[in-house]
Amino acid sequence: MRTTTRQWRRTALAATATLIATLPVLPSATPASAGTVLGKASVWLTNPSTKTYLSQQSPVTWKTGSAPSGSVGSTITVDTTRKYQPMTGFGASFTDSSAWLVGTKLNAKQRNALMRDLFSRRDGIGLSFLRQPMAATDFTASGNYSYDDMPAGQADPTLADFTIDHDRSYTIPLLKQARKINPQLTLMATPWSPPGWMKTGDSMNGGRLKPDAYQPYADYFAKFLDAYAAAGVPVRYVTPQNEPLHNTSSYPSMSLTADEAKTFINDHLAPTLRNQGLSTGILGYDHNWDVTSYPESLYTDAASAKNVTGTAWHCYAGDVSAQTVVHNDYPGKPAFQSECSGGSWEGDEQGAFAGVMDNIINGPRNWAQSIIRWNLALDGSSGPTNNGCQGCRPVVTVSPDTNGTWSYTPTADYWGLAHASKFVQPGARRVASNTFGKGSVEDVAFTNPGGSTALVTYNSGSTARTFNVGWGDRHFTYTLAAGAAATFTWTGTQHGSTDPAAIGSADIPFRNPDGSQALITYDSGLLAQQPQVRVGDQWLGYTLPTGASLTPPTGETALPRDGWQASASASSSDDPPSKAIDGDATTRWSLGHGMQPGDWFQVDLGSTQTFDQLVLDTSASSGDFVRQYEVYASDDGTSWGKPIATGPGSTVSRILLPTTTARYIRVVNKASSGSWWSIHDVSVFASDGKTTSPPATSAGLQRKNATLPDGTKLQVSYNSGSGAATFDVPWGGTTYSYRLPPGAAAILTTRAA
Repeated sequence: MRTTTRQWRRTALAATATLIATLPVLPSATPASAGTVLGKASVWLTNPSTKTYLSQQSPVTWKTGSAPSGSVGSTITVDTTRKYQPMTGFGASFTDSSAWLVGTKLNAKQRNALMRDLFSRRDGIGLSFLRQPMAATDFTASGNYSYDDMPAGQADPTLADFTIDHDRSYTIPLLKQARKINPQLTLMATPWSPPGWMKTGDSMNGGRLKPDAYQPYADYFAKFLDAYAAAGVPVRYVTPQNEPLHNTSSYPSMSLTADEAKTFINDHLAPTLRNQGLSTGILGYDHNWDVTSYPESLYTDAASAKNVTGTAWHCYAGDVSAQTVVHNDYPGKPAFQSECSGGSWEGDEQGAFAGVMDNIINGPRNWAQSIIRWNLALDGSSGPTNNGCQGCRPVVTVSPDTNGTWSYTPTADYWGLAHASKFVQPGARRVASNTFGKGSVEDVAFTNPGGSTALVTYNSGSTARTFNVGWGDRHFTYTLAAGAAATFTWTGTQHGSTDPAAIGSADIPFRNPDGSQALITYDSGLLAQQPQVRVGDQWLGYTLPTGASLTPPTGETALPRDGWQASASASSSDDPPSKAIDGDATTRWSLGHGMQPGDWFQVDLGSTQTFDQLVLDTSASSGDFVRQYEVYASDDGTSWGKPIATGPGSTVSRILLPTTTARYIRVVNKASSGSWWSIHDVSVFASDGKTTSPPATSAGLQRKNATLPDGTKLQVSYNSGSGAATFDVPWGGTTYSYRLPPGAAAILTTRAA
C-alpha cells in the first residue's frame, strides 16, 4: 500500500472513521436465502446515519407485471439469464500487524468470536478470500523481515536458511482457523519484497531484483508455497510483486517492469512451479487502474499469456472501468481486485461506508472476481505500521479499553463487505442489471450456485430515492435513504423476457477452439476509454489492445523538426517544452504539478503541414502520460475549433488523426492525476504515399455487429487463433489495416459527432 498514490493521501485527516460500538450477533440463517419466502424478497439494511447495521427488514412482496410505465429511469432491471464472471470471494488481508493484534492481543474467547464473525457463512459475514503478504509489508508489528534474511553483504542462493517460522506463531494459526470456519476460503500470496540480498541496494526497501537472483527468487516462491501447504494453508494464487511501479525507501517494495516480470515469470517462476508440481496460478501486475499497458503486455507475449492466469488490480489511481477495458481487450483473462483500503481521508463513517460500497458494487460490475480490502485488523491508531499508510482503515479495530482489556469493533468496511460476502457465495455469477450511477442508486446483482439471487444496492445520492426492482415479469418498489445500502435476496426462476435497452449494455459472445466462451460487454460509458477520431459528422472510435496496431494504407514518414517550437500551459523549471522536441528521449518536458483538466502542450510546426498521426512517448517516465486527451489543430494558434481526436493516454500514446492540414497542434489533458504529465519525445507523421501490402485474415478471426440503445454502432472482432490476425477497417474514404494479437479483441464504434 503506498502512501502517496493520490494527493488526498498526503492530506489525510488525522482521525480514523467513526467506529461502531458493539458487534451484534448476526442471525443464524442460510445467508443466500435468509428469511426468503416464496413471492417475497428479503431485505438487509445498513444506514450509518441511523446506526442501523445489516439489519433484516420486513420482506418486500413481488408484484406481477412490469414496473409502472411512468417509472422509466427509476427501475433497476435484473436479468439473471445474462451471466458474467464467477465470483471467487470477498475479504481482506491478515497483514503481520493484523495477525499480531488478533493472535496475541485478544483472548481465546474473543479471538474465536471475531473469527466466527468474519468467516462464518451462517453466524458471521462469510469472508471467503484472503490476500496474504509474503513476509514484511508497510504493516508489520516488528519491522522488516523476509523468509531468508542474511547479514549485510551475505547471500543464500541455495535458500539453505529459508524458514516461515515467523508466521507460525500467530499468522498461520489464524489462516488455518479461517479455513476451518469457511472451507471455501481462497488464499493468494504477494511479496512486497524479496530478501534484501537478492536486490540492488541489499535492502528490502526499494531497489530491483538482481539478474542472478531471478532463479533463487522463483525457488523462494516454491519453498513458501510448499511450506504453507505443509502447514495446512494451501495458496491458490500468487503475484510476482506488490505494486511493481512503486519503489520506495520507506518500507518493503521493489520496482519490477513489465519486461522484467515477463522474464521472471516465463523463465523462472512458472517453470519452477510446474517442475515442482505446484498448480498455483500466477496473477500479473497487482497495481493501479491507471496503467493498463502493464497487464496487457503480459498477454501479448505467447509464453506469459499461457503462464499468467489473470490480472490483480488496486484502486488507488485511475478508474475502475479500466478492468472492463482490459477484459474487453483480452476477454479470456479474469480480473481480481486484490487491494483497496479506505481511510481517514474519506472523512466520517458515512464517507467511509460510501467508499467501501463503491468498491463492492463497481468492482464486480467491471469484471472483478474478488474484492479484497486491505488490513483485516488495526489498532485505534491505525497501526502498527512499518513506515506505511497513515490513517488506513481496517475491517475491524482491535484496541484496549481504559482498563487495558482488549476487544474488537467493526468498521464501515465490515458492514460494506457484509452486504456482499454474506449473501454472495464463491462460485456465484454476476448477472446483468442497470445502475443509475454516482449520485443515485448504484447496484450489482448475482446468482448463487443454488439458484438464489442477491441484489446489492447503495444510495450514493444526497436524498432518499424510491426505485423499482424489475425481474422478468415481476417487480417491487423500495425507498432507500441517502447513504444507505440494502441487499435483497430471493429464490426462484426468472419468467418473462427483458428488454435489452433496460440494461443499457450489449453482450457480444465468441467461441474459443476448446468450446469455452469469450464474452465482451460494452456500454456507452466506455466510449471515453477508447481513442476516437472525428471524420466529417461522425466520431469513429477504436480500441487498441497492447500489442495491436492500426495502420493507414500507405507508409508513414516523420515530419522534420526544423523550425518547430513547443509551448505548454505550465512547465517544471528543469523540464521546459523544448526538451520534448529535441530528439533526445532521455530529456523531457514536465508539467511541474499534478495533472488537471485544461493542462495543455502545443507544437508549432513552423509552417502549414499535412499530417495524420501524433506520437507522445513517455517511456522513460512510464507513469507520467496524459490520462485523457483531446487534440486540436489550428492555422493561427488562436482559433482551435472542435477537437479532431480524443481518447485515453498511455506510455506511448500513438494518436491517429484525420488527414489534417495545419500549423499548430495542441494536446489538452481532460483528467486529474497526482502524476506530473511528461513527454520525452513528440513525433508527427504523414503519409509517404507508398501503398502497403493488403492484410491477410487469420482463420481464427471472428466478427460480430451490435448496436447500443443510444444508437452507437459496434463492430467487434475477436482473434481466437494462435497467431496474429489482420483485417481491413474502412474509415470514411480510407481503409486502414488492423493487426490483432491472439486472444485479443477489437471494438470499432461509430456515433454522431
